[in-house]
Amino acid sequence: MVNNTSSLNHTMVEFIPKSLGLSGYDSYLIAILIIILSLVVAKICYFMIGKYFKKLAAKTKSRIDDEILAIIHKPLYYIILLIGLQISVSYLLISEGFTQYSDLFSKTILIAAVILVSWVAAKMSDILMNDLGRRLAGKTKTTVDDEAIPFLSKILKIVIYFLALMIILDQLGIEVTPLIASLGIAGFAIGFAAKDTLANLLAGFFILTDRPFVKGDRIQVGEYLGEVVDIGLRTTKIETLDHTLVIVPNEKIISTEVINYARPDLQLKVKMPVGVAYGSDPGKVKRIVLDVVNASELVLDEPSPNIFFTEFGESSLNFLLIVWVTNFKDKIRVMDEINTKLYRKFGEEEIDIPFPCRTVYLKKE
Repeated sequence: MVNNTSSLNHTMVEFIPKSLGLSGYDSYLIAILIIILSLVVAKICYFMIGKYFKKLAAKTKSRIDDEILAIIHKPLYYIILLIGLQISVSYLLISEGFTQYSDLFSKTILIAAVILVSWVAAKMSDILMNDLGRRLAGKTKTTVDDEAIPFLSKILKIVIYFLALMIILDQLGIEVTPLIASLGIAGFAIGFAAKDTLANLLAGFFILTDRPFVKGDRIQVGEYLGEVVDIGLRTTKIETLDHTLVIVPNEKIISTEVINYARPDLQLKVKMPVGVAYGSDPGKVKRIVLDVVNASELVLDEPSPNIFFTEFGESSLNFLLIVWVTNFKDKIRVMDEINTKLYRKFGEEEIDIPFPCRTVYLKKE
């Protein structure tokens, strides 16, 4: 790239005086004219963006054009000045016979331009990724925009700065190919050492895209049952029912069964065993239980509650009560309410609640 710039400067040494009719004039005058021209062009661009383009962007519904113009407003001004300065000084040095200094100056200006352009590109990538996040947030109720978008934005900026570094090293005469090869070997070693972390990161992406659960869902992962409070790219945080925060690696989540009590909706079926003593009237038991259940404000009318006589137990007639609640968080409350009222009602109706009994026979010898 520097060689191309140097060739361009050599061409300008011969072309500019002839084209402008300034043959015989001092080369310093041409260099000054180039700087003045670049300054005028930079001022015009700066004025046009600030005076007209920003006003036009403010009339659009999208914010992305406003943000991009705000980013490139000043950097574009300095980039034009850098280009003018590079052409002017290089032309002057070449015309005066200092070609070696022209190449050095061109490299310096190019490095400065690369740093400035990479900074602008990184800022613009932030804007574009944030806009993508806003679009995803408007279409979905997931946390993908909160979790994945910042991570992808950081990766994109790293790539931009890495490319800029490669260009700068190339201009400094440092061989880039061996460096990339060594970075590849180092990256492999680091990746192997951090394979668990990488596995968790990939698992985090799978969770965010597949969406087996979202923040606020009540899930069970292995022995842990609780509410999802945070989904990260490496771990998922679950607040258990006893108010303990459990941090589960994402790789473990995607490799085991997950029960989501919030899907397909927040309604939850609650199954409650009911046992009464032998000799009790099953029809009367069912009627009493349903009367107690139907009086509860926590129990849904649809689907309607049901009770079934399921088995003859060792010491009791066993029933299974099935009710539905609006929210999975009401499970413990509805069980507490129904059990408390049934205990009182069975006492009033003289229906015994048995407990296990053992009869022991002693043999005399």
